[in-house]
Amino acid sequence: MMCYTDWMTLVEKDDGRADELWVLRDEDLWPAGNKTLKVRFLDKRIPAWPNDRRGYITEEEILMIANEWHQCGVEQGNDVVPEFVSCGADDIADIRVKFIESGRPRSKVGTAARQVKAGDPTMRLDLKSPDNCPSFYKRIIRHEFGHALGLKHEHQHPDAPLLTDPGKLREYLRQCYPGFTSEQIEKKIRVQWAALARGASQKSKYDKESVMHYLIPEEVRANKYVGPTQLPIVLSECDKTNIVLFYSKGMDIIPIENLDL
Repeated sequence: MMCYTDWMTLVEKDDGRADELWVLRDEDLWPAGNKTLKVRFLDKRIPAWPNDRRGYITEEEILMIANEWHQCGVEQGNDVVPEFVSCGADDIADIRVKFIESGRPRSKVGTAARQVKAGDPTMRLDLKSPDNCPSFYKRIIRHEFGHALGLKHEHQHPDAPLLTDPGKLREYLRQCYPGFTSEQIEKKIRVQWAALARGASQKSKYDKESVMHYLIPEEVRANKYVGPTQLPIVLSECDKTNIVLFYSKGMDIIPIENLDL
């Protein structure tokens, strides 16, 4: 696990990032004094997304799922992971959620949310679930709120095995982005798909079951693909252990360029 995030679709815009990246910035983690993170939902209503019980998603359910990260610390007797709590319009929110009915979910990583203009969203959620994966919306919530805690994408872990075939990946991106130049395609590979650079400090081990991991499209997989073959929906055992270790400063933390994931 690395303090990083994940989407199910490719990035729609390029955010400036240095060529050399690292796993986690210490400042991405919320300070020890932040026992709670205030969450404001910017929309007056949630779009009518059916959930896997064929009811409809509520703000309370979103926070309950998001707080599975917080519960990891509670259950391990080390209550260090901030709890997400709802706040009113008059409160200063740490996380501001905007619902979108199309496009990719994304979130600022950790304390980078502080850099967003007051009133603007720090997280965008599209919680539609396909018929063949009714719990998909739960993954989106776990994944994006993992980003909000400072986590980044697992498939870019420096110790991850080769997951994609470079030629297939380039062709896949050309089809997804027909107007892109070769330079833009290469930048997207570097930013979105390439392994993060190894630092002097050690991270946790690569975890293909992490909820922060992509499900790599079959058409771009390497010949000896050993990544996940099913979409990670729930927090893995490593996710549960490592989020507590990160917030306990029980792992070495090394810098990473600021991202909007």
